Amino acid sequence: MKYSTVRWALALSFGLVMIFMLLILTRETDVLSVIDRTDPKLLLGGAALEVFGLFLYALSWHVLLRSSGMRVRLTKSIQITWASLFLLYVTPAGVLMDVSRAILMGKEGKDTPASTASVIMQRVIYAFAYALLTTSSIFMIYFSDRARFHLIYPFMIFVTLTVAAGFLILIAASHRGLVRWLSRHLLSFYYRVIKKAVFPEEDVTRSVESSVQGFSAAISDMARSPKGAILSLAIILARLSVAAGISYGVFISLNYYGINFWEITLVMLVGEFVTSVPIGIPGMLGFVEAAMTLSYAALGVPLAVALAATLLIRLILYWWDVVVTGITATVYSGGIRSVLSASEQGS
Repeated sequence: MKYSTVRWALALSFGLVMIFMLLILTRETDVLSVIDRTDPKLLLGGAALEVFGLFLYALSWHVLLRSSGMRVRLTKSIQITWASLFLLYVTPAGVLMDVSRAILMGKEGKDTPASTASVIMQRVIYAFAYALLTTSSIFMIYFSDRARFHLIYPFMIFVTLTVAAGFLILIAASHRGLVRWLSRHLLSFYYRVIKKAVFPEEDVTRSVESSVQGFSAAISDMARSPKGAILSLAIILARLSVAAGISYGVFISLNYYGINFWEITLVMLVGEFVTSVPIGIPGMLGFVEAAMTLSYAALGVPLAVALAATLLIRLILYWWDVVVTGITATVYSGGIRSVLSASEQGS
């Protein structure tokens, strides 16, 4: 049996355990009655707002593509981003979300190395946006209610490490030789999947060096031209704020006001962080729900309300996203199948 199969099976088992525990909590608490009093109009409004949030995420990548010199239509960037997000939501290999964007752009006749560079740069910028919003939430909680500040010390350590790592990555990105070396030695799996899905087998060897050079040049160009990165950062901050606003709206729909906006934002960021952990569970089902429920409960929210809010937030920020991105992914079903088959060959 392959190691990847065992790893995914173990991760899935832990996820199922988490879901089972949540089901027990649902039975032992008054969750269903809390959900029954939800205002459905606010939930529908949150679903509509989340479509705008998905648009912002695609727009942030589109800005980076344009700043790297690629002429791409916004509609094409949206379609490719949403189709690749569907892979993140429904497959164990979350890394395919990034790989598939570069592959699908290559199938549209665009520069695959430059597309790869823009995807990785977006990841770095996303980390900065995450750190900025987390820092803002921490400060707002401190100034609004210092008695609760001791609950968020771990977030301060995480923010410090994230900002330090982001600065190191951006400094390294300005040195083309270093980026070329890293892309050749540290991104082997990433390129192996792209090459199998995009390039014919006989062209792989010939295309490796040109791909590395194009990738390093695109990364360095974007690092030296900060306007696109700054605009992309602002858009990602707006996208995260939309997710926080949706989470806040869920609490309003439950008619619960015992937690403020910044605390809700902090828990939303906890969910974002857990989602990004690459252990092979689609959407980190079970883990995200457990982490968010426990975080709300730690902030003083009654367990029934915490679990009800978590389930409704995930209904909008995950299951509704699966529907929206799944419809888009049908347009690129052939391209996505090639990504999945290449991943199976490389694992």
